[in-house]
Amino acid sequence: VKENLEKPDNVLTSWNETTAPCDGDHSNWYGVRCYQGKVWGLKLERMGLKGVIDIDSLRQLPYLRTISFMNNEFEGAWPEINKIFGLKSIFLSNNKFSGDIPGDAFEGMMWLKKIHLSNNQFTGVIPPSVVLCPKLMELRLDGNYFIGPLPHLRQSRLKSFTVANNQLHGQIPTTLSKIAVSSFSGE
Repeated sequence: VKENLEKPDNVLTSWNETTAPCDGDHSNWYGVRCYQGKVWGLKLERMGLKGVIDIDSLRQLPYLRTISFMNNEFEGAWPEINKIFGLKSIFLSNNKFSGDIPGDAFEGMMWLKKIHLSNNQFTGVIPPSVVLCPKLMELRLDGNYFIGPLPHLRQSRLKSFTVANNQLHGQIPTTLSKIAVSSFSGE
């Protein structure tokens, strides 16, 4: 993963192959979250990171459940995160990702609870596969350039939702009628 990231000097110096990333529940590597000697999370926020998020390398971490690359400088197309089936949380807000997110971007992600993609430059429609995430509790897509109607989310556990400041149109689905109006406002 480290090799594909452009980073300011000395940011990930603790990522040294001579030391295991985890020692029980203790992390030896900055930004790595550990549980019983396994990597379960990556929290690399506000580090000025650029480059490519190497999904194939992340797939080699079978216990990975959360990734957070918020507040960095990542740009380009949607990374194929749906290849990491066990994820529960995806935090990519406040980067420079752009383009359409494929319609099947969340297919097979049965454990996914949190999707935070706010303040990027995503375009196109909100991926319809988001309705296939039965455990979804948080969906934050505000501050992008999404167009079209809202998907008919049926997740009863949805607690945090916003699509404000996009270019969506159409009626608010009845399944979202109890969400605050501010979650849909803006342009």
